[in-house]
Order: sequence, then structure tokens, then C-alpha cells
Amino acid sequence: MPNKKVLRVATGLILIFLTSWPAGVLGADPNEALYVAATQGDLETIRQLLDSGAAVDGKNAAGWTALMKASMEGHQPVVEELIKRGADVNTQGRAGWTALMQAAQFGHLGIVKVLVAKGAALNGQSVNGSTGLMFAANNGHLETVSYLLDKGAEVNLQDKLGRTALILAASEGHEAMVKLLLEKGANKTLANSSGRTAKDIAEREGFSSIVTLLKGS
Repeated sequence: MPNKKVLRVATGLILIFLTSWPAGVLGADPNEALYVAATQGDLETIRQLLDSGAAVDGKNAAGWTALMKASMEGHQPVVEELIKRGADVNTQGRAGWTALMQAAQFGHLGIVKVLVAKGAALNGQSVNGSTGLMFAANNGHLETVSYLLDKGAEVNLQDKLGRTALILAASEGHEAMVKLLLEKGANKTLANSSGRTAKDIAEREGFSSIVTLLKGS
């Protein structure tokens, strides 16, 4: 098999070569190149592309910025470099997702902290109304949820389907998450667009311990 280090260096050189051409030549797309480097966590190539004039907040064909992708993949050094170079932490993709939502979804707490410290909107909502807190709760990331709540994230926001962080956590069977959200003031009486509360959904899914928790809180 080819040496991985050699492949990485070669890929970086190709990306730099392409982005050095005027727009449209050879189909060069600096935004796509920056996105690829962010996906790989390739800090050196990120720096070279930005030094060559790539737009730090440029979006690729799918509407992603490098910061969004690096946040999703957990590449904290890349996230920090992009922010240092002026990346807007609140830029939204086509679905309205931000870098914070991406980091929270995968429980990358270190990146979440960096983004929040740089002004990421704690209660920003995507096109369907989701927040970083909702993404983290849905995936059971306790430390991330605790941190976001401590920083001021609104625990009872609802998305366009009426779902709250509590409803999402209950639907996935995350008992410890449900307990935490209740302790932080989650309203268990809120219902989704189908009229179901967190307890209703837990009952339907057979999460008896969560049902008991919601009845007793």
C-alpha cells in the first residue's frame, strides 16, 4: 500500500496547485480544497491555502465551510486556526447548521468550548429549529449538554416539530440525560407537534425507567 504520509503530502500539494490558478481554471475551487483539508485535519495545508488567498468562510458546493467540517470531525487545532484567521463561528450552512451544532452533535466538548468562547450563538436554530443543545441531548453527550446549559443555553426551546431536548433524549432512551435536563429545569409537560410529551414517547418506546423518572419528577 502507498505510504499514508506521502499520500497526504501529495494531496496537499495538488490542492495548493489547483487553488493557485485563477477561478474557473481546471475547475479549481479553493473552498472545496479548504473543506477537504479541514475534513482531514490537515493544519499545514489549511495554513497554506489561506496564505494563498482562500476565503476562510468560503462554502463548498454543498454549502459547508471549513470551520463547520473541522468542528464536526473533532479537529480542534484546525478549528482554532480557522477562527484565528477570522472564521465566523455563526455562519450557517444550507440547513442552517452552525459549527457549534456540528461539534455538539458529536460531543466534541473542547471544540464546543472554543466556539462558545468566541461568541457562538448558544440558542441559534437550524432551518428545522434544532439547536446545539438538542443535537447533544439526542446523542447522549452529557458533558456537552451540561456545559451548554451552564453557559446559558435555553433548555425548553422547541424545534419545528415541537421537540425539546428532553423529548429527544427520552426518545433515544438516554436516562442520565433525561435526569440532567429535568434537574436543569426542562419542562416535561411540553408536547411535540403530534401532542406527545417526553413521557408519552418513552412509554411508546418501552423505556420504563425513563417513564418512572418523568412521572416522579
